[in-house]
Amino acid sequence: MVQTELGEKEYDLLSDVAKKEGLTIKEAARRALLEWSMSAMELKDDPLFKARPVRFKKRIKSSEIDRFLYHAK
Repeated sequence: MVQTELGEKEYDLLSDVAKKEGLTIKEAARRALLEWSMSAMELKDDPLFKARPVRFKKRIKSSEIDRFLYHAK
């Protein structure tokens, strides 16, 4: 659980953005905190950079991957 205090202008800004996005203030604050936390994460900890290459059953050249994926019959 997290609690914080906002000044009147900060609260109004958060409230306005939340309304525009169709969110409660609680959900808007949660999203903002998560986005901020993730932006401070080291790239080595980002799951995107931990992905492993996909192994195809059939060997294809890297230049032919799009054709293989989207036009294979």
